Amino acid sequence: MREKLIDNKIFIYSILVVAISFFTYFKGYETPNKVFWDENYHIASAQKHIEGVMYMEPHPPLGKMLIALGEVIVGVNSDIDRSVFAKTDYIKGGDFPSEYSFAGVRLFPTLFATLSGVLIFYILYLLTSRAEISLAFSSLYLFENAIIIHSRAAMLDSTQIFFILCAILYLTYIVKKDDIRLSSYAILGVFSGLAIAVKLNSMIVLLLFVFLWFFENRAKVLEPFENLFSLLRSLFASATISVVSIAAIFFVVMYIHVGMGERIETKSYKASQEYKEILQNSKNRWNPANAYIMIRDNLSYMSTYHEGVPKLDICKPGENGSYAIGWPLMTKSINYRWDKNVEDGISYVKYHQLQGNPIIWYSVFLGVILSFVLIISSAVFKTPIKDKRLFSWIVLFSSLYFCYFLAILQIDRVMYLYHYFLAFIFGMINLALIFSYIFKEEIESKSKFLYLNLSIFVALVLFCFWHFAPFAYNIALTPEEFELRNWFDYWGMRVVR
Repeated sequence: MREKLIDNKIFIYSILVVAISFFTYFKGYETPNKVFWDENYHIASAQKHIEGVMYMEPHPPLGKMLIALGEVIVGVNSDIDRSVFAKTDYIKGGDFPSEYSFAGVRLFPTLFATLSGVLIFYILYLLTSRAEISLAFSSLYLFENAIIIHSRAAMLDSTQIFFILCAILYLTYIVKKDDIRLSSYAILGVFSGLAIAVKLNSMIVLLLFVFLWFFENRAKVLEPFENLFSLLRSLFASATISVVSIAAIFFVVMYIHVGMGERIETKSYKASQEYKEILQNSKNRWNPANAYIMIRDNLSYMSTYHEGVPKLDICKPGENGSYAIGWPLMTKSINYRWDKNVEDGISYVKYHQLQGNPIIWYSVFLGVILSFVLIISSAVFKTPIKDKRLFSWIVLFSSLYFCYFLAILQIDRVMYLYHYFLAFIFGMINLALIFSYIFKEEIESKSKFLYLNLSIFVALVLFCFWHFAPFAYNIALTPEEFELRNWFDYWGMRVVR
């Protein structure tokens, strides 16, 4: 009976999470009815898929293919001539007809962002086994303004995050079940391959395979010399299955992508002469031997594209990029677009601004610091570990955060605040873990004082979400109302007068 009550509680909480994410992420996602930021690029790529035009891009194609699929499913623009979209890599705002709707192209990015809320809830429940704590820390994602605004757009990050969360959820499930087989690596590889087929920086998920292997062989690793042959055999088999499954998904996506490109419209993207000759006969595109040539050219274009991207120049007027070292403190905000209206001499501006919920951002950063203090104190000062299972998960998510950040710091091209989102998601999960670890005794004793403070924390999250909501939902502000939300100079927010 008790088990059934627990199951019912989890079901009710998950429905609540879905309902909240529907209202914070999905409802009204087609607004504003104006293009902003990288939508100019991704909608152009999606239209090329729809019209069978060959193209190459710095990112793998799955995200754009799903944007195109949403446009085809919704079909709201079917009577509008969009052929100009397929003739350029960047659609100017004026090229969008006034009757154009973004409901199709924004469908899947927003839908995946909406579903990610319940994925995070289940991940936290599998990790903490506490329904209330899982629900409380799910609010970090549900009410995060910056992720909301960026996800309600025809962009790639929400799709990437969704597949990565699927991989993490599967990992937590099979580890808790303690039933790890070779097929487990293959399934994890499928989710990982889908994420990598959206954005290449998803390769940070390779750390999940390392963790899975160590967990599977945790008893043997303690005595490596006695189990050397068994460990090597397990490592080879696991690595082979993992690499093959990831590569299979990635190249199937690339195969479909190049096969859909029937013709060159206005740009050949440095395609080889072999590639151009293949396109002269439509049947040749689906020949695996020819697909190899086309995929090779696409991968070559990806690797060389970033060489032409400018470096960060903080002295340049209007520079939206920022140094990665400042991202945990929200450096810096980006004004995606704005619309101004003057009534009775007062300026009302609708901002579409990449601005996060500061309570969430600073809490996540504090959690990361506490995690590293815990790990270092355990390694250096031999501090006793009071919960080895939670500690191992803290190590994993701290490693994901640190390794992703370290990789980003090696990139010398201009980068933007939303490139922090992956590390931010890892940090959200880590915050719930470090909270559960530090307050383990209080949680087990069901301390009312602890849950009261946790409720106050969630209330602060909600208040800041409401306070900064105008930036996410295009709500008009006066200059004075804007300045009430401009807390720190390093955020880089600028009022429109």
